[in-house]
Amino acid sequence: MSDDEIDLHDSPAVNRVPRLQSGPPQTTTSELAAGLSRWMDASNSFIYVELASIVLLFACVADWYPTVWYKYALSVACVSLIICLILQTAEFLIPGFLESLVIKQREDGTGGHSVQKLCSVFMLLWWIVGTGIITFHAPFIITSNGWFAAWGGLLATVKWCIGLKSSFYDEQPEGLKQLYHISICSVILLFASIPPLIQKWEHYAGAGFAIAGAALTIIACAYLVTMYSDVPRNMMKITVVILFALWACVAGVTTFHGPFLVTNNGFFAAWLGCLCSLNLMVMQMKDASPENYV
Repeated sequence: MSDDEIDLHDSPAVNRVPRLQSGPPQTTTSELAAGLSRWMDASNSFIYVELASIVLLFACVADWYPTVWYKYALSVACVSLIICLILQTAEFLIPGFLESLVIKQREDGTGGHSVQKLCSVFMLLWWIVGTGIITFHAPFIITSNGWFAAWGGLLATVKWCIGLKSSFYDEQPEGLKQLYHISICSVILLFASIPPLIQKWEHYAGAGFAIAGAALTIIACAYLVTMYSDVPRNMMKITVVILFALWACVAGVTTFHGPFLVTNNGFFAAWLGCLCSLNLMVMQMKDASPENYV
């Protein structure tokens, strides 16, 4: 037997294993980074919805109790996160997917709704109901990670669906914007004051005063918003002073005496309403223009 034959048979088997790949790697780190960047860019319009969903999911897991309300809160987070990830991946694989029309425009050019618009409307409704149940009833009725995640998810979907920078909002006078803010605070305070009355919280009588103040504010704001350009300036100044005095009393009674002694929906609604009414009053008092109307 020749030396070459001996070397061939005696050589280790590992030396005869063929190489699986020759040449440079198929994907470089720069390509991976670029792909990840494009995948992240696909979620620009709803990245904060994803973030809020993740925080709410972890808040439910960290503070888990096997009750129907924790299961519901977890479902809100999971459904929202799954929809966002599906949309993000689809936009990454098929650029322009989010803007593709599902409902075509009419012949006159009106109508027409894209995938993103329909999904954002569904998500807005999903988070309105979810945030209402999670923060007004259970399981996160006081400030915590879950509470902030629920409200953050709602605000993110509002921005995604409606857009806080839309022309409808930006083109409104500053005073009218403050009236919108006060109206929203009134609605939140009204709903937040119902459980203390029903469940007889400590110092729950203050909730009745909060409901009365919120209801009066809603009526006043509805009138002022509708007739904003026709309201005499002197009448507007008197109204905003009364409005601020009302909200100062509501915030003082409900957060110092009760029932909103801890930070929750009612607590924040009362103080934000008070601050918005103060801002509106200062704006109207500083306005020294000679016109008789706002």
